[in-house]
Amino acid sequence: MHAHIHIRAMKTSRILLTVLAALALTACHRPAKPRFEQLTLDTLLNHPLGTCRVEYRFASIANSNKSEALGIIEQSNTNYFFQLEDFEGSAEAGMSERLAQLADELRIGESSQTSVHNMEYETSAESEGYVIDTLLCYSIYRSDYMGGAHGNYSTEYHLYSLASGFEFTAGDFFGEDKMEALGRLIRKKLYEQYEVSDDEGLAENGFFPEYFFVTDNFKVTPEYYVFVYNPYEIACYATGAVEVKIPREEAEAL
Repeated sequence: MHAHIHIRAMKTSRILLTVLAALALTACHRPAKPRFEQLTLDTLLNHPLGTCRVEYRFASIANSNKSEALGIIEQSNTNYFFQLEDFEGSAEAGMSERLAQLADELRIGESSQTSVHNMEYETSAESEGYVIDTLLCYSIYRSDYMGGAHGNYSTEYHLYSLASGFEFTAGDFFGEDKMEALGRLIRKKLYEQYEVSDDEGLAENGFFPEYFFVTDNFKVTPEYYVFVYNPYEIACYATGAVEVKIPREEAEAL
C-alpha cells in the first residue's frame, strides 16, 4: 500500500516538473513587453521673425534594454518622432539633435535678422504605444504652424513585431499578393463612408481618386484594421484626415 502511494507521488512529481519546464520554456520565448514612460519638453525658441513654441510628448520604452527587439523599436521610434535620419542614440539625445536642427531652420542666433513681424510659430508632437497580441502599435500625432494660410497636422502609425523589432508595411503584414484586393476593399469602404457609388462621387467630396493607394499608415485593434490618410494624401485639406476601418474578418478573408 505504501509503495503504491510512493510510486504515484513520484509520477505526480514528474508530471508537475514536466509542466513547469514547459511553462518556463514558453516564458523564455515570450516577447518582452514594453514599459512606457513619457519624455516631455516645453520650450519657447526666439527666432528672427518672432517665437516658436515647441512641445514634445515622447512615449519612450523605459525597458528597451530588456530585449534586442525593444532596443530596435525604441531607436526607430526616436528617429520617427524627432524626424531624424540614421540617428543612433538615446531619445534624450534625439530631442537635443532635433532642437538643434530646428534652431538652424529658424536661423536662431542671427541677431542681424531682427524683425518686427513677431510671428508666433508652434510645433508639437505626442506619441503613445500599445501591445496587441505579439505586436506593438505606435502612434505619433503632429501639429504645427510655420506660417502660411493654416497649420498642418498628421497622424502616423508604426506596427512592429515584439519578437524581432521588424516594422511591417501593409505588404508585409497582409501579403503582397493581397494588395490589389485590399485596395478595392478600402475603396469600397470609402464609397460607403461618403455615401457614393463611384470615384466621381469621391471626387465631389474632395478626393483625388487617381492618386489612391494602399497606405502603410495603419493600426491594428481587436476588431479592425484602421488605415489613415493624412491631409493632401488622397484628398484636399478641407476633407481632413481620412480614416478607413476594415473589420479584421473581412481583411483576413481576402
